[in-house]
Amino acid sequence: MKFAVSAINTDPAVRGGQSFAPQVVLNDCTLREGEQASEVNFDLDARLRIAEALHDAGIAQVQAGYPGRSETDFRTIVEIRKRFPSWTVEAVTQVFQKDWREQIDRAVDSGADWIDLIYPVSDLRLSIVQKVTRSQMLVRAVEAVDYACSRAPNVRFAPTDTGRADLAFLDSVYKAVVAAGAKRVTVADTVGALHPAATAFLVRRAVAVAGVPVQVHFHDDFGLALANTVAAAEAGATILDGTVLGVGERAGNAPIEELAASLELLYGVPTGAKLERMSALAALVASVSRIEVPPHKAIVGSHAFAHKLDAHVMGVALGPAAYESVPPETFGNSRHIGLGRLSGRNAVSARLRQLGLTVDDDAIVDLLADQELRPGRAEEGEIVSAPHVWLDPVRYATMARVAD
Repeated sequence: MKFAVSAINTDPAVRGGQSFAPQVVLNDCTLREGEQASEVNFDLDARLRIAEALHDAGIAQVQAGYPGRSETDFRTIVEIRKRFPSWTVEAVTQVFQKDWREQIDRAVDSGADWIDLIYPVSDLRLSIVQKVTRSQMLVRAVEAVDYACSRAPNVRFAPTDTGRADLAFLDSVYKAVVAAGAKRVTVADTVGALHPAATAFLVRRAVAVAGVPVQVHFHDDFGLALANTVAAAEAGATILDGTVLGVGERAGNAPIEELAASLELLYGVPTGAKLERMSALAALVASVSRIEVPPHKAIVGSHAFAHKLDAHVMGVALGPAAYESVPPETFGNSRHIGLGRLSGRNAVSARLRQLGLTVDDDAIVDLLADQELRPGRAEEGEIVSAPHVWLDPVRYATMARVAD
């Protein structure tokens, strides 16, 4: 399968400032973050269907929820471990809660590979919601990491709302939790308030200060979750969170299908994802979430590879790379020919072929316009332009059946 992405992407002058790891880990959070989306609810069966689809799509790691606060989440992790014993599973705990030890215990008992400890780190959250001081937060963070490490080999500390934290205090948190035994730390833009340059700055700083792998988690409140995640990877983050279709709280998260495609095809960074499974994965999550896949959604939308302008349809017919940098089959998607005011002979003919209908060229010309607007015949190899008229697909289909 041939790709026609820009060669500038891999120009040494462009790549020189990037610090991508040889391979990154995609961590899908749909089972947790996705269910925090408004009016989205997953029962156990739906959660396991999503998990199976994620596994089959080659997503390396899955964040399966809060086993210490939800029996369904606990059962989800237990069942995932049975079905996919070599797949990496995260369990999340809220160590700002009074029952933080019980949550850690339950997460460990679920069989999760990584125990994630979350605690807000911004002064806004500490003062307004948690009502604790920085010192109190830091004491709890170290205490929780120490306890979790006594029960499990892999512990990640996730200071949420990282993007609005005091930098010096954030540094002290990273240093303290790593000294206590945390093997990963997180940069989390909980309210989607960072831009890519700030993201890269924070990630580079976290990598230098913590000295352990950095995981990142971004929200899409300004439409920058994907850009921020890529910027984080460029700056050295190695574990990248996302959700299918970007489904998540408020405006959602980085769409994992777009993240995988961008890293693999534009940056040349291996993710292990099976790109050809992305459309089916998105369709499944949309179905169980009872949401629609937007037609123009990149990678997986039904119109992501749609062509309507007649010259473009002709160009695709002569060579798809003329108007597509990547074939739709790359993502398990398909090409769509639209019809409308800007359509002409090429578009009509292509659309009828998609419908399994065959029509004589002269009949198509008769459909397109009044006698005085008919396009002339072109010599072999020439592109034929047709008048731009409003086209009625129902009329085409009726005409085609008559012509047959």
